[in-house]
Amino acid sequence: MKFILPVVLFVHAFVVHAEEVPQWEFGMGVGGLSIPHYRGSDQRKNYLAPIPYLRYNGKRLKVDREGGRFFFYDSAVTKLDVSAAFSFPVDSKDNEAREGMPDLQPVLEVGPRVQFYLYESEDRATRFRIGLPLRMAIATNIKKTNNIGWVFSPYIQLRYYRYWESAVSIGPLWATESYHDYFYQIDPQYATPDRPVYDARGGYSGSRITVSATKRFDKIWFGMFARYDNLAGAVFRDSALVKQDDSFMVGFALSWVFAKSRTTVPLQ
Repeated sequence: MKFILPVVLFVHAFVVHAEEVPQWEFGMGVGGLSIPHYRGSDQRKNYLAPIPYLRYNGKRLKVDREGGRFFFYDSAVTKLDVSAAFSFPVDSKDNEAREGMPDLQPVLEVGPRVQFYLYESEDRATRFRIGLPLRMAIATNIKKTNNIGWVFSPYIQLRYYRYWESAVSIGPLWATESYHDYFYQIDPQYATPDRPVYDARGGYSGSRITVSATKRFDKIWFGMFARYDNLAGAVFRDSALVKQDDSFMVGFALSWVFAKSRTTVPLQ
């Protein structure tokens, strides 16, 4: 159960395309996730957990077919909201490259995001936009919280809402030195013949492509996604903790929607 919240952060809640929709819907289901221990790791972990399904369409807070966000500014062309991401904890005794090193705590990334809509079809089924999220990264085990730096991950995205509701995003990543230090630095006390001292730098962090698809079957909702990360050219590529340039993340969710509001609102 302790992995329910992290799984939710990787699953989008979407609704069928219609002029009017319930203001909120609620359901329960199951979600699965397979991810590397961290970007560049050659080991991975699988998660399976019950998860809630939620859709809400408020004036500023929205959880819908484009995920969950809170709008500070919302126009037809430009939107300003909050972006979030999550990294799972890693127990170093379970990772050969990090054996004997401190564990990696869960990392929550939160910060502002500006989106510019470059194209939207007349039926609103096709959208093309640029996103500019800047997030502060916080490593925490609840008892202790540390600010470990900043991440900038601009992307271009194409969304299509007919038949299957799908999206494709691609973009580079940059991060501060303290962020890279947290994952890839090797201090002298943790150095070995196969793991030499390494001082990470800030800068380019590689690139990623994310693909997602969802479909609503009456009261059943199904969603899946895949993400590909490439670390070629990343400033921390020479760290002994980076075991491969490529990594994949895949996940799915299947939910039963059993409750909804009588109040309806326009679909946006």
